[in-house]
Amino acid sequence: MYRSRELVMEYCGAGSVTDLVKSTKGSSLKEEWIAYICREMLRGLSHLHACKVIHRDIKGQNVLLTDNAEVKLVDFGVSAQLDRTIGRRNTFIGTPYWMAPEVIACDENPEATYDNRSDLWSLGITALEMAESQPPLSDMHPMRALFLIPRNPPPRLKTKKWSKKFQSFIETTLIKSPTR
Repeated sequence: MYRSRELVMEYCGAGSVTDLVKSTKGSSLKEEWIAYICREMLRGLSHLHACKVIHRDIKGQNVLLTDNAEVKLVDFGVSAQLDRTIGRRNTFIGTPYWMAPEVIACDENPEATYDNRSDLWSLGITALEMAESQPPLSDMHPMRALFLIPRNPPPRLKTKKWSKKFQSFIETTLIKSPTR
């Protein structure tokens, strides 16, 4: 017996997080909105990671919002299924400004690997994008950013207007360590 599988795509009428940020015209999203979006992104990543999938391209453009403010992770074009035994990857892939240092290291060192925690770095950069209207280093050429991300200290919020909890969240997601 043949059963067709229907592919249903949900309409996300509120657009992407990047669209939302651009609508603020250089301002930033309210901290409560950032917290809500990050919480929902973490729920999505938790599900993916439990299924041993790394998204590998978390950024504002790949986070969509429905008209009811539901948060949806999209664009799994570069996602990867982790092996049941190894659980790490060594492919240099993603979008430069949001790319975790350990992912960038794979381009320079064939022995370098990373795991699903690289998505958390990208989530932290996306939180900075929501707070500061653009990701860190976006004012420079992407190749220059790829050079600096592994060499610079992790980015932080530029102003002190944000709560200690949000600052701590950024510090927790943007941990830079080869052993992560």
